[in-house]
Amino acid sequence: MTPKASTRYKRGTNAKRVRKPKAQASFSRDASDEIALEQGYYVDAAKGQRVCDFVETFCRQSKGRWAGQPIKLLAWQRDYLMRLFGWRAQDGTRRFRTTYLEVAKKNGKSTLISALAILLLVADDAGPEVYLNAVDREQASIVYDEAAKMVKASPELQARLEVVASRGVIVNEANNGRLKKNSADAPSKDGVNASASIFDELHRFKSRALWDVFEYAGAAREQPLRIVITTAGEDASGVWHEQREYSEKVRDGVIPDPRHLGVVYRADPADDLDDPATWHKANPSLGVTISEDDFRRDLERAKRIPSEWANFKRLRLNIVAAGDAKFLRLESWDACSAAPCLGGDEPSYIGIDLSDTQDLSAVAHLRGNYADGFDLMVHFYLPLENIADLEMKHGLPYREWADRGLITLTPGNVIDYEFIRADVVAIASKSSIRKVLIDPYNATRLGIELKEQDGLPVEFLRQGFLSLSSPTKELERIVLGRMLRHGGSPLLRNHASNAVVVKDAAGNIKLHKGRSQKKIDGMAATVNAVAGLLLADPSEHESVYDQRGILFL
Repeated sequence: MTPKASTRYKRGTNAKRVRKPKAQASFSRDASDEIALEQGYYVDAAKGQRVCDFVETFCRQSKGRWAGQPIKLLAWQRDYLMRLFGWRAQDGTRRFRTTYLEVAKKNGKSTLISALAILLLVADDAGPEVYLNAVDREQASIVYDEAAKMVKASPELQARLEVVASRGVIVNEANNGRLKKNSADAPSKDGVNASASIFDELHRFKSRALWDVFEYAGAAREQPLRIVITTAGEDASGVWHEQREYSEKVRDGVIPDPRHLGVVYRADPADDLDDPATWHKANPSLGVTISEDDFRRDLERAKRIPSEWANFKRLRLNIVAAGDAKFLRLESWDACSAAPCLGGDEPSYIGIDLSDTQDLSAVAHLRGNYADGFDLMVHFYLPLENIADLEMKHGLPYREWADRGLITLTPGNVIDYEFIRADVVAIASKSSIRKVLIDPYNATRLGIELKEQDGLPVEFLRQGFLSLSSPTKELERIVLGRMLRHGGSPLLRNHASNAVVVKDAAGNIKLHKGRSQKKIDGMAATVNAVAGLLLADPSEHESVYDQRGILFL
């Protein structure tokens, strides 16, 4: 039953925070759920419970020591199904349209895939079409065969469903439904009308062709569902990593997408790999389907055989061997979310990062000192005519953020740099500006005008390792020391979460977009502002730049 509107969790400009019902609160796991509650999504626990009851009543194990016995959901599997099917939109349909589940090997993944596929064939929309997608025919057959064995192991399901192995189909005559196996190396799948599509081991897909085919394959359905269940891939690239990264950003509220459920069980490369607590992070079934003693033996063996070590970390801990090094943990960044509080008399530094004229540009205003801490205000600029395309390209609500004053929309399809110039001059009129540091890319004219016509202390900052290493390290020190107050801008938070660190042979560092090529302009502008701080006040540091990277105007 849908909760009454008066009991839902609301937050508006003039609305008071309403206490969430217990059912809602118990299902709220992360920032994405909080966003969903604010937007009117709710929890119908009975819907989720019916799914769990179906699995435990009609689905049976097909192999192993529990073969033939009804499935007994583990705590993490039950939680996942309750969330996936219990959350509802205001019209009563399922909240989630996509879900990404990453879990290490030997945690009951195949059983869960099979049960999900059968459930969606039996108890979903009229005329369901469920597709089991894998990288090749062999893998697709493994997934399909597991589902077929589950049907044959259950008298109730066998009475209702027909397994047609020669066609790779399971048919439900009662609701005109079918479950079909698919593979990426088969002919085109254009024209499918999927009620549900399940991707097994997405990390093995070298091409995104099949993934893209199913992007809108359920557009005509009332509540289509696309499911990914996978382990980690060999490197931080491809569709699987795109989906992992997207899932973690949605979970953390960096990307507001209440229609996506991301559940990632993985260890961190910096974790102590000998600690059982680390093992549990990637293996929620540890102690049930996997014994800790067996896991420890496998770990010790893998450590002695270099050729197996990377595979063990990937398959058993979901640690990617070749990945991008994140600049900051979001917890550290969020710990600095207090509102700026200093006055205009404090020393100020401005960093400017101008991207292509048709994309996002940023101005960072850093104000303060090491005794009182630093305020950071970052403003962004986008061309008005491009905003719809850029929202789709970047997956971010730019129009909403513009309404909140975080972005200035300039007329036309290219950024009018006069808006940026006017804002910098306005900041300077109310602040004690010591330095203005600009990335010279696309900014020569603006820099000259700010210096020669507006009288500001402008310098260009080359975007190389020698120029950026010191301010990048100093920004990290300021954040980790909680000396920063950035106000919690969601757009700047997104850029902070995207930024990765690259090193040169000498150990110098700078920020980079990484393989994902996500936007980091706000952080780039902030590093430029910190470079101004170091250049204007080197007393806090042994050396501003071992070899100067500043190009003076």
